[in-house]
Amino acid sequence: MPSSGEPGSGGPITSDGSVVEIYRRVSGDAEVQTIAAMLDPASSVLDLGSGVGRIANPLSELGHQLTAVDDSADMLAHVRPGRTVQARIEDLRLAEKFDAVLLASSLINYPGVEFRRRLLATIAHHLKPDGKAIIQWRPLEWFAQRPPGSYQRSDGPMLQTMTILSNQHGTVVGEFTLDYDGKSLTQSFEAHHVTTDELKALLDEVGMRLDTADPDSSEWLVATPRRRTMPAWMSNS
Repeated sequence: MPSSGEPGSGGPITSDGSVVEIYRRVSGDAEVQTIAAMLDPASSVLDLGSGVGRIANPLSELGHQLTAVDDSADMLAHVRPGRTVQARIEDLRLAEKFDAVLLASSLINYPGVEFRRRLLATIAHHLKPDGKAIIQWRPLEWFAQRPPGSYQRSDGPMLQTMTILSNQHGTVVGEFTLDYDGKSLTQSFEAHHVTTDELKALLDEVGMRLDTADPDSSEWLVATPRRRTMPAWMSNS
């Protein structure tokens, strides 16, 4: 989901166009509550694409051991506790394994089948045999409920606006705008629909299975390792 920020409107913009200040100001409370309920106490968690630590920071405060991964040093500068690793998700190959690997922000809906395959390979590589992957995605109903137009909601003193520019052939293109303190920050986004069967096939390729019973109506998915040897390309890529 490559994005583009408004130059000069709010501090650093990452290489993929993400506006750091937007991620720093938007609350992750709802996501944290959902994820925390899926974790065992004091879990080791690998947060892929952690950004500014919206999820990693509060999970650390709840007693989990976090390793936050992002390819932006500007993002990682806001991650407080735990360990940070600057790297592209698809290239990451750490030596240790984790109780849980988190892929939030609907990264699985970014364009490109090969990109999704490599994301899932990274997840599978870092999971303990009894670990779990927690994946946020845009299910079918999200796409069905997003016709072109603007959708707004308030978060305290901030106004968040999602503008859908087009929604066709399983692809949503739009903009997200954050208004606060007389400032306005905007970045674009693109989300591609991934069917449950497509996701299951990709998970199978990397030795994982989908455990969520009704993925088409769930924003958060759980996947776990299957008891078989992972393909050689996963560990060598």
